Amino acid sequence: MSTNLTIARLNRYILGLKAKEAAPKLFISQGCDLSRHYRQVEMLSVDLEMTGLNPRKNEVISMGWVPIINGEIVLSQARQLMIKPERGVGDSAVIHGIHDRDLADALALDVAVEELMLAMQGRVLVAHHGALDIAFLQQAAQKIYGHKLPFDLVDTLLLEAKRLHRQGQHYNKQQLRLYACCARYGLPPMAAHNALSDAVATAQLLLAQAAAIGGTSVLSVKDLMKYSH
Repeated sequence: MSTNLTIARLNRYILGLKAKEAAPKLFISQGCDLSRHYRQVEMLSVDLEMTGLNPRKNEVISMGWVPIINGEIVLSQARQLMIKPERGVGDSAVIHGIHDRDLADALALDVAVEELMLAMQGRVLVAHHGALDIAFLQQAAQKIYGHKLPFDLVDTLLLEAKRLHRQGQHYNKQQLRLYACCARYGLPPMAAHNALSDAVATAQLLLAQAAAIGGTSVLSVKDLMKYSH
């Protein structure tokens, strides 16, 4: 077992001791067997829309997710939640098209985080540039529960960067954007900066990447995580 995975298990155990409320306690207790083939482990492709890129100053205003079960994207279980920010969307509306008027009846952040945890139970998180999404989720968890949450992450951006590097291909940051990566695999274009559309696109990208990397070999979740870190 790698040192990183050992530390991750220890971190999950420590956070489980810290958790007092039912929802995070249940979420933390539901770990995954990362040594299994990726098609045998349920995943959840997640995307967030925020008012900016600083987790300490900016806020999450939308979450979208879709499960990947048995190596297939389950659109019937896809969800998108709108979240009401404390300070309004500001200039970020020009990026994601979400205005304050669209969030008048949106969920409170704590309700949205709890729904996400329910969807995440026993699943591996899939995200494109996942470090940013996790930073916002950790900031939210710290605010709501007083502690962070453990996430097993497969990051499709880092996975693609490593794949291109191993092939000896030169690339820039623009070529690692979600829809630039999708286009490389011939995946259909979708509406960018929409949390649900981006979550579906990320799920499609992951399955295409896994097929390109693994071929006919056995590819575990742990292999994908190593590839994306």
